[in-house]
Amino acid sequence: MRIGRYGQIGGVSLLLTTLLAGCAGGSALQPDRSIFSLDNNYQRFGYVMPIEETFDRTVLVFKEAGYKLDVIDRATGQISGRRGATGDKNSATDKDLKFYALVLPKGTGSELGIKIVQIIKSGALGTSKAELTVNDGQMYQYAFRRIENASAHGAPP
Repeated sequence: MRIGRYGQIGGVSLLLTTLLAGCAGGSALQPDRSIFSLDNNYQRFGYVMPIEETFDRTVLVFKEAGYKLDVIDRATGQISGRRGATGDKNSATDKDLKFYALVLPKGTGSELGIKIVQIIKSGALGTSKAELTVNDGQMYQYAFRRIENASAHGAPP
């Protein structure tokens, strides 16, 4: 059996491609779990509904509010997302919002912890960002009430 010079190069490159493909993918990127640790910056509210219902309603409300969700982890109850300009669609603003939510069991119901962070861009090209945790209790109560009144299936309650 005679292998030409191109057959040997092809075999080596196939082997390298296979090895690199095995190293390149397969495992999903994991979010930084430390950002979900409940601290005093989270506002909490208890619901009589099960954790699955609270989770689904929370996802629905934040999606409807225009947040792009980046973590929706049903196994651990973690949800997070971000949205751009908080004003009118055409407004030029330097403020974005992001949120972190954690749904936990509480007795026969559930407890929802939410932290909302305002991101303020600054610098000549907006390269510097400051993050401020929003501590307005009434705003959180509004969010908790919206979640309570939402239907997990998108229909009016």
